[in-house]
Amino acid sequence: MERKLVILGAQWGDEGKGKIVDLLSENYDVVVRYQGGSNAGHTVIANGEKVILHLLPTGILHPHVTGVIAQGMVVDLEVLEKELEDLRKRGIACENRLHISDRAHLVMPYHRLLDRLFEKKRGIGTTLRGIGPAYMFKFGRKGIRLADLEDERRLQSLIEENVAFVRDICEKVFQDKHDLNTDAIFESTLERYHRIRDLIGDVSSFLLKTERSLLFEGAQGTMLDVDAGTYPYVTSSNSSALGLSNGTGLPPKFFTDAYLVGVAKAYTTRVGEGPFPTELKGEEGRKLRTLGGEFGATTGRPRRCGWLDLIALRYAVEVNRFDGIILTKLDVLDSFEEIKVCVGYEYRGERLEHFPASLKVLEGIRPIYRTLKGWLASTKGARDVRDLPPRAKDYISFIEEFTGVPVLMLSTGPKREEFVWLRELPGIRVSCS
Repeated sequence: MERKLVILGAQWGDEGKGKIVDLLSENYDVVVRYQGGSNAGHTVIANGEKVILHLLPTGILHPHVTGVIAQGMVVDLEVLEKELEDLRKRGIACENRLHISDRAHLVMPYHRLLDRLFEKKRGIGTTLRGIGPAYMFKFGRKGIRLADLEDERRLQSLIEENVAFVRDICEKVFQDKHDLNTDAIFESTLERYHRIRDLIGDVSSFLLKTERSLLFEGAQGTMLDVDAGTYPYVTSSNSSALGLSNGTGLPPKFFTDAYLVGVAKAYTTRVGEGPFPTELKGEEGRKLRTLGGEFGATTGRPRRCGWLDLIALRYAVEVNRFDGIILTKLDVLDSFEEIKVCVGYEYRGERLEHFPASLKVLEGIRPIYRTLKGWLASTKGARDVRDLPPRAKDYISFIEEFTGVPVLMLSTGPKREEFVWLRELPGIRVSCS
């Protein structure tokens, strides 16, 4: 039977999924991206080089891996073309092992324009890549799919209709002008489409029929899920396990034998606006940001930093039904004498044990902390369980006990080889010393 592994973000994104997927892809044949778009920024340091991927599955960096861009993604053809060219310059050819769903929707120039206008009106903290408006057009039945590009007359009609719609929004709602050129958009879209035409097809059928091992790579994180996250300060797709079936076009039963793993930092970060119960705005927060290099891979914006929120992490475990957690950036906590973890919330004098849906409640809660002693020893680059200080092991055990799932692996640095396996992962040969 084929093996299926799902890697998902367990916090507000930026958990280090890129490195984990890159590392585990060595053991898998096919790696699938199925939601989001170029708002993702998955960073990998391989062979001493830093690579940031926005649309392509991270596993594509391995020459034996077939990459898949599935139907749930929104694809910016300009970004995709640049990404393919950048990898080609690095000596990594992808075209003969990349499949793109003909049902995937496109991110168009007018989506990026709308993104800027919407953000200016009401700041959510988006990446301004046009992702939200692309999904808005998709669900408003005004989107353009890759399958639509085969019919040039229909494509031109759709672009004209959408540009007219956006013109009305610009002028009548925002009192703004735009420089959108319908003919230029049509021509550039067709040119880019023809260059990747041979890569496009029925991806769902390919995944359903293949007997090769599959790794599904989530983008963003559970707390940014459009349904399960801190709405409206979320992304525009299901970035939790809720998005697996509709994002791939595969039936829910396909994933009954999949192994689901959440990736979480040893502390918490988020980019953009929105509630963040454990945010540290003083010296401790600045120290976490500096030591962790917490700046967005896509936007370069400084990330907001705070202590590990175990209420939010346990919620992510429940939403996704994780089989285990991979913990990243443990080494960032090496120099802290005391480390706090959030074990509850207080709202209007009452203790909350679960993550609330209400934005008003989230903005008004006070975190309840448990203080643990730091280990004050280096874990950076550790490769063996025996290299971990006892108090670092205590910290990991506390997380396991609170969330109810095992910590399978630690990432102890940005490089591929900087990790420690703590437990066996099904189908992967690991050494747990």
